[in-house]
Amino acid sequence: MDMDRSVRLVLPRMMVRKLESADVYCQTWVTVEKQARASRWVLRGVESGGSTGEVGRYISFFAPDGGRLPWLQKMNRIGSNGVHAVLVGDELVSVEMARIEQTYELLIVRYKLGAAGPAKKPPIESKVVFRGIDGQLSDQLRKQGLAPEFFSRSGEVKPIPEIFCDAVKLVAAGVSCRNCKHSHGLIERRVGDENRAVLISPGGSV
Repeated sequence: MDMDRSVRLVLPRMMVRKLESADVYCQTWVTVEKQARASRWVLRGVESGGSTGEVGRYISFFAPDGGRLPWLQKMNRIGSNGVHAVLVGDELVSVEMARIEQTYELLIVRYKLGAAGPAKKPPIESKVVFRGIDGQLSDQLRKQGLAPEFFSRSGEVKPIPEIFCDAVKLVAAGVSCRNCKHSHGLIERRVGDENRAVLISPGGSV
């Protein structure tokens, strides 16, 4: 695994066990892969996750400007709350969220390939864009397409970066999607759309 552990969403052990017992699988790491024919390195991410009524965890990937990205492969599985789609790119932003009831944890991280020699595997450069703890969102507001609200230790609102607000709303839907079997963030690849972001409208559509 190539990913720096310092940019992981740290969850209480009891919550991790709860997610495992509920068979909610979320592949949160990013890896560096070699494209032999093109002789280049790319980042690989996997959109995954889902929820039961009580708990959920979900991760998806977006462009640095917050736009939606096309998947490379859509991964259909017999089970639910697992892997949904795979993408590759030179620079990715992950939006990861965990939920228990109406309380949310959020981590937004930007990834890009570091410098390396022609034959050497490049490192992943990662930077935390936003980290939110104990955010709140009622079921009623979530169904209206809103995102959780986070606060600082002093009680001030901790705003999510504006360019990622719609991405966070999409992932909030995923982390609350019971028995999830579909992608909430990545979209179907169209001819000519390879490696091109699709901007999200205020309503969350493309």
